[in-house]
Amino acid sequence: METKKVAIVGASGYAGMEAVKLGLSHPGIELVACASRNNAGHPLSKLFGPNAPDMEFCATDSADVKSAEVIFSCLPHCASAKRVKEWHGEGKMVIDLSADFRLKSASVFKEWYGKEHEVPELLGPTVYGLPEINRYKIKEARIIAVPGCYPTATVLGLLPAIKNEMVEPAVIANAVTGVSGAGRQASEAFSFCEVNESMKGYGAPTHRHTPEMEEVLSGFSGVKIKVSFVPHLGSFNRGIYATLYGKMENTFSQEDMEEAYKEFYKDEPFVTVCDENPKLSDVQGTNHCHIKPIVDERTGQLIIFSAIDNLLKGAAGQAVQCFNIRFGFAETAGL
Repeated sequence: METKKVAIVGASGYAGMEAVKLGLSHPGIELVACASRNNAGHPLSKLFGPNAPDMEFCATDSADVKSAEVIFSCLPHCASAKRVKEWHGEGKMVIDLSADFRLKSASVFKEWYGKEHEVPELLGPTVYGLPEINRYKIKEARIIAVPGCYPTATVLGLLPAIKNEMVEPAVIANAVTGVSGAGRQASEAFSFCEVNESMKGYGAPTHRHTPEMEEVLSGFSGVKIKVSFVPHLGSFNRGIYATLYGKMENTFSQEDMEEAYKEFYKDEPFVTVCDENPKLSDVQGTNHCHIKPIVDERTGQLIIFSAIDNLLKGAAGQAVQCFNIRFGFAETAGL
């Protein structure tokens, strides 16, 4: 399989750094540029240590970036859209890790992000990069929007129950993220002394990932789904542990539910329906999602545990998974 020239823009953020690591070891990627506004001109070893390849961070508009066939855009939300339009116009294939292209409606984007979308004409052609539901669309995409980390854990956890009409169309997502989920920013709220040995809820009921979850689940099921999303910040570096709740439509046994989930994900290389409750430590550093559905017969509730690494299956790993699908590599290549 022919290798592709890849540039990673925003390479010094947490997701960008993971993308660089994956790109350097991927058999189908020739990494031609690692672009960083704050670190341009510095060697990769500044962030990746003395064993990093002899390569410098470059500016985001450098000739090295322009030489790439594929751009992994790891820029912040609302900073990616114009650049994606520029790269798209140059004929490059773009895999965007920001939230700028995940929603299909410019008006919904404005409602939840508080500003007009800068290139609404590209929302329609963009493919939502969740391989478990969009594998065939990803194969033909020119712009792929990598799902958010919370939506990845939540949607994968709920998809079988929603698709099989096993729960009512109003669900609760209660999830905890590691501190890396806030990005690599200097802030008192995310300093060691503030987060260590502590935990707090935030963003409810208006967290920006809510409409993404609702749009994907509704579009996949054909039924309008409402999500009450309650995110939390935990005192660990990376990972997301989601506990999801849905009122069951009918009476299902534990065996019925496990069979439905295992059948739904039987061919998915990165989703495992576990026999025991998943542990966050089992998915940290991997592109895997571990799921466990639990039937509470007494209350008629379905409880689902879903665990991922927010920087891999929730960001850079999923981006590489999409790259593999798009260009015909083994889906697990480099992962």
